[in-house]
Amino acid sequence: MSQNTRPPGPPRGTAPSTATTGWRGAGREITIAALLVAAVTAAAWALAGPAAAGFTALSCAAASFIALRALIEPHEPPPAAYLSQEMGPSLIFFGFWRTRSDLSDAIRSLSAWDNALCPRLTNLLAARLAERHGISLAADPEAARRVLTEGRQDRNELWDWIDPQRQTPQNAGSLPGIPRSVLAALIDRLERL
Repeated sequence: MSQNTRPPGPPRGTAPSTATTGWRGAGREITIAALLVAAVTAAAWALAGPAAAGFTALSCAAASFIALRALIEPHEPPPAAYLSQEMGPSLIFFGFWRTRSDLSDAIRSLSAWDNALCPRLTNLLAARLAERHGISLAADPEAARRVLTEGRQDRNELWDWIDPQRQTPQNAGSLPGIPRSVLAALIDRLERL
């Protein structure tokens, strides 16, 4: 090999990578800790006898286990499977029946509409308005109303049912829910929005 060529490796002046995993990179620290425990144990033996030395060694071992436990990262289970890709037939079946139940409950009871189905449809409205029209339902409800109703008077009832500022009456549990025709029109409008 000539003087102008050098073997492959890191550039001159840099140390080769010594990154290791696990306990291999902690050899010096473990050696120092073991020597410290031996010195403290020997001092306890010299000052108070073998019983104190044994107690000191056990105390050091317990303290090191506590310190190691604090250093070890907690085990995290793998993330749950994304439901839309991993939905088995039973999850699809129960999801269908849950949605069907929510729809029929919302027609029967105003309380069910206000507490279950309305928030889901309001979230869908907010997402559609933001993605397709650049309108924030929370920041500009009037613009959201204009887009939903398309300025038509016959569609104002749709906004009355899904308006995020709408207050739930005290006796909502005893009042009928959203009319079936209005719910169908609202869902149809949200799909086309």
